[in-house]
Amino acid sequence: MTNRFKAWFLLITLSVIWGGSYFLIKNALHDGQGNIRLQPHYLGALRMTIAALALSPFLFMNFSKIKSYHWRYLLIAGFCGNGIPAFLFSFAQMRLDSAVTGMLNSTTPLFAIAISTLIFKFQLRWHHVLGITVGIIGTSVIMWSKLEGISISPKDIWPFMMVLGATLCYAISLNTIKYKLPDLNPITITSASFGLVGIPTLLYLLFNGFIFEAASTPKIMEGVAFVTVLALVGTALAVLLFNHLIQLSSAVFASSVTYFMPVVATLLGILSGELVSGLQYLGLFVLVVGVVLINKPIKK
Repeated sequence: MTNRFKAWFLLITLSVIWGGSYFLIKNALHDGQGNIRLQPHYLGALRMTIAALALSPFLFMNFSKIKSYHWRYLLIAGFCGNGIPAFLFSFAQMRLDSAVTGMLNSTTPLFAIAISTLIFKFQLRWHHVLGITVGIIGTSVIMWSKLEGISISPKDIWPFMMVLGATLCYAISLNTIKYKLPDLNPITITSASFGLVGIPTLLYLLFNGFIFEAASTPKIMEGVAFVTVLALVGTALAVLLFNHLIQLSSAVFASSVTYFMPVVATLLGILSGELVSGLQYLGLFVLVVGVVLINKPIKK
């Protein structure tokens, strides 16, 4: 199996897994009838803790491969690629539909190319600039579709800013892995980065009353079931595959998982009763066109 075929296989697999993650977040937060299952801060902490515990055996097996200079970059990969986005998405989806969240996640390649250019001296070409411009227009259309006709206040803007902040974190992480951790294998990067995040999130759960609330509130355990699937499949396994994809390809290609992921997220959102407007479809189309332009192959 060639590296190119592996890269495309991983890209499509990740699109399905991560596209379904927003559906799992939605169901972990509430039951669809207005009843809260998990508070967003608990969801983020549980997601990181379960994933870190599941990956801990791999961390112990590969610990000797990690050199002292690796840890600073693993810390960036852990918190930017996993920890911070887990909390931002949880809080954002208290107010945003899973379909819209999945659409906005397509901004990751826009941030990825900007960081690659500004920090890692990636050679920016005309189609990159055009793709970023088109992508920003598409993102604006999606946001406008949700804000049109209402009196805009900070509480309406913050969920969008949280999603965009999470995608910026993803872009920082994938560039760090590509350029600063090429000598570590994907399982070492994944297990170590989650280990660094999992320690503080575990302490947070132990000392912030979560165990007492879970024991006394049945709805919480329903949310925990969704988070467990999310953590093991949508987080631990998916990040392992994604880190492998980064090393097989480029940071920009890896971030192109957002070509297909919004489609999965949108379909699951519709099946669960979410309404997707024509303006949102238009915004998603324009945004994906921008991402395609960014990844336009260079003619030699």
